[in-house]
Amino acid sequence: MTLIGRYIFKRMLAAFLLSLGGLSGTVWLSQALRELNLITTQGQSFVTFVQVSGLIFPGLLLIVCPVAVLVGVIYTLNQLNADSELVIVNASGASPVTLLKPALALGILATIVVAVMSLYLVPRSLQAAREMITNINTDFVSTFIQEGAFVPIGDDLVFHIRDRKPDGTLEGIFIQDERDKTQSTVYVAGQGIILKNPLGTFLVMRNGTIQQRSIEKDSMSIIQFESYAFDMSTFGGAGSLPAYNASERSTSYLLNPDANDPEFQKRPGSFTAELNDRISSPLYTLLFAMLPVMALGQAQTTRQGRGVLILSTVLVAVGVRVAGLILAGLAATDTYLIPLLYILPLGCIALALAATLKGFRFAASEGAGTLALELIQRLLPRRPQAGGRA
Repeated sequence: MTLIGRYIFKRMLAAFLLSLGGLSGTVWLSQALRELNLITTQGQSFVTFVQVSGLIFPGLLLIVCPVAVLVGVIYTLNQLNADSELVIVNASGASPVTLLKPALALGILATIVVAVMSLYLVPRSLQAAREMITNINTDFVSTFIQEGAFVPIGDDLVFHIRDRKPDGTLEGIFIQDERDKTQSTVYVAGQGIILKNPLGTFLVMRNGTIQQRSIEKDSMSIIQFESYAFDMSTFGGAGSLPAYNASERSTSYLLNPDANDPEFQKRPGSFTAELNDRISSPLYTLLFAMLPVMALGQAQTTRQGRGVLILSTVLVAVGVRVAGLILAGLAATDTYLIPLLYILPLGCIALALAATLKGFRFAASEGAGTLALELIQRLLPRRPQAGGRA
């Protein structure tokens, strides 16, 4: 890469990192706010909230990274044009490869990052998020214990605590148990703690009383205790994980899925489509790096409608990516469409590369039909005229 190529690459890389940070932060924040119920309603700590919301970040980065590449290349080329640097590059007789090389370098670098996330990090993070959320939902303490509130568990049990300490100690415990229809039992204790062992989950209460009222005999008995274990295993659920869907499976598993997998038996095509979508998705990152060079690689004045070209480039990129997502969804039910997952991005990459190397110049003032016709004429080899030289 020449000196001017390295200069352009540094500017593209800086613009890419800046847009990546802004876009990923904004999207992550909007998605993380949906997990606030872990703190507000399920009593989880802020650390757990950060862990769960952090596990969704690789999936968001997988979507944002190609967009950041597109924004970074467009911004750099537009700034080069505004500072008249692009005019100098074009006037010096430099080939289109001068601009294409730094864009390709950025695109290849980002494509590798996206491929690693698509093939490895995102499935792992989705599995970890599923396991963590399942454990939270089956955890009695996080689901039912809320400080200062009388929480009904079913129709026959009411649970209340006054305070929960950072070390997990519960204070001011009140339990009303009416599961036995012949008697009503009330547990009152000053302190307690949740203990989990292979036998189950127990609330070990200390320094309290058990008040039992017999409904049949209309009598009451009070028992004082120093330590009492209340079995809570029946309220926590089994904690078993549901079957992973195709997007949560590792790439190695998708290559050789278990025939007895319930999800695979229900939707075998989704596993094949998911595997091919993971492999083909990084190609769009490379395409997004090349499209701006094809459309904005030539110097233009503001009167020539450069803003229209920028908007058109973005719309084309979005249209191609949406088409790829639609194909991926359709391929889950029709495996004959799987080759199109590769043909679409690779075909667009080849078209953008050929148009750039041929030096095709886009002008916003021309109609779409004229541009398409001229592009086809540029790409197709010219035939020698009759009586002329070949």
